Amino acid sequence: MRGILKFHILRNIFAIGIFAFVQFSYSQITAVRTLPKTYQQGQLISVKINVNIFSEISGIIVKEWLPGDWVIPETMINTDYQTFLKIENDSQNPGYKIYSWAAFGGPVPSFSINYKVQLPLSISGDLSFYGKIIILDNPWGTDIGGDSIISGKSGDINGDGEVDISDVILCLQMAIGKIPVDLQKADMDSSGEIDIIDVIIILRAAIGLY
Repeated sequence: MRGILKFHILRNIFAIGIFAFVQFSYSQITAVRTLPKTYQQGQLISVKINVNIFSEISGIIVKEWLPGDWVIPETMINTDYQTFLKIENDSQNPGYKIYSWAAFGGPVPSFSINYKVQLPLSISGDLSFYGKIIILDNPWGTDIGGDSIISGKSGDINGDGEVDISDVILCLQMAIGKIPVDLQKADMDSSGEIDIIDVIIILRAAIGLY
């Protein structure tokens, strides 16, 4: 009986030790995403991911899940270490693509990833970003921290789901001081005020030119 009890105690201690070691390994790597606070329809936005490595690892994969109609025309990794990018369709989430940046083959230093996303003209609302960092000790991955949401500047001031002449009129009324301004929805050029430039941008969006 004592032998069985001793076995269970040793097994639990071993399990706790393994868990603590794995948790320690996870804590030695962090990734933080930086996003712009807002976006406009059709805009090219910049995304940065800082990967901080505090212990020696032989390889790492950084993954981002993005909607399939988003286009990444440019990506750059700030490191002297050899890396590569892989793009694949997500079989478990139709309509999404997985962008994977991988570095392996020896001690990998801290690095950063910069990529640009061309957003569709039809996009609206808040945009969500999701990604993971994966290492050998943690094949399930750790979520990328930092920014994960960008608020939309769609020009849809009245919130009816489309940009049309009614939104143009509302923006004009804001510009001339007839109604309270809504910088979140109508400050299309991020100038901090509503003026004729914002009216023109929303007008172009309403007629399909923006």
